[in-house]
Amino acid sequence: MTFSDDNKAYHALFQHSSLGIIISDEEGFINKVNPFANRLFGYEENELVGQKIEILIPQSIKGKHVSYRASYNKQPSPRPMGVGMDLRAARKDGTEFPVEISLAVYEADGKKQILSFISDITVRKKAEEALKQLNIELEAKVQERTNELSQAILELQHINASLSQAEEDARQAYEKERELSELKSRFVSMASHEFRTPLSGILTSASLIGRYYALADKEKRDKHINIIKASVQSLTNILNEFLSLDKLEQGRVECHPSHFVLVDFAEELVGELQSLSHREGPIFYEHRGERGSVKLDKEMLRNVLINLLSNAMKYSSTDKPIYVTTELREMAVTLTIKDEGIGIPQEEQKHLFERFFRAPNALTIQGTGLGLNIVKRYLDLMNGSIHFASRENVGTTFTVMLPRELNV
Repeated sequence: MTFSDDNKAYHALFQHSSLGIIISDEEGFINKVNPFANRLFGYEENELVGQKIEILIPQSIKGKHVSYRASYNKQPSPRPMGVGMDLRAARKDGTEFPVEISLAVYEADGKKQILSFISDITVRKKAEEALKQLNIELEAKVQERTNELSQAILELQHINASLSQAEEDARQAYEKERELSELKSRFVSMASHEFRTPLSGILTSASLIGRYYALADKEKRDKHINIIKASVQSLTNILNEFLSLDKLEQGRVECHPSHFVLVDFAEELVGELQSLSHREGPIFYEHRGERGSVKLDKEMLRNVLINLLSNAMKYSSTDKPIYVTTELREMAVTLTIKDEGIGIPQEEQKHLFERFFRAPNALTIQGTGLGLNIVKRYLDLMNGSIHFASRENVGTTFTVMLPRELNV
């Protein structure tokens, strides 16, 4: 097969093209190869003519290529270079290289001829691979920098957290120191006041007893002996409060629940305090609900009620009444102590259960400022709670709530 004189332009294009051009028939036999294709595959001129096209296909895919070629021959169509197939080809020496192939079909002498345009894309593949590798390296570096930055951020967060914790520890230490200093000042002030009064009474009465003893005045001697007894009892009460608070703070106080009848317990306690006091005003007691038993720490509850009732008597006029109410329900116990005394200033109420706290309007009345703090701790141990409502110069109502059955 030769080109006619009319096809000189096509012949020149075929001979001098920078693409490999191979013409084969439907059976895959090569009819013509341009010089560039011979050089590309490493063959001499006309060495490929008459050979099957599969001679240029790597051994690993020759079988598949035969079926691809048969399928193409059934429905042949042009395949532009831009969407050509990305394949691998084999040189004469067996080396493989990447190629891009475009196909076209034409007829010559009544037979279909397949035009294959072959481009060596080795350089492009290397560039793509280099670019891919570069992207991998760049991504790795970006990831490395990201990890370093994340680590730096974590370290900064840890440092900030440590600084914040250190600041918080320092603040708490300062607050604790300030609180201890304030408690110390309150304690010194309270102790100097509370101990001075009974000690002065003891000293004065002891001196007078000697004088009245010489005069054989028994009535006056007995009076001052009673003053000494009352003063000693006052000191004992103060020391007992200190000891109770110390045991509570060290966790050395435990609940020991037992069954007892609430009404009998309350009536006995109210009667006892009423008989010991020198008040003109009565203590009214009322019970609501069933008259059944409860299971609580009897001694703790006794201390709670004595403290609340003593406060009601202490901070009320001697002629004012005090109201005590107990209520027993299926699952709960409620105790209420109401007085018409001096009340608690609104701005001071938030401090009421703090150690050594005493409201300004109560400073002239004997007290340690520990009682309500101890009450609150006892109630916490019995899973109870305490609330109050108070108005200055009107009175105060304390409400205690406890479970009916305490299991520890």
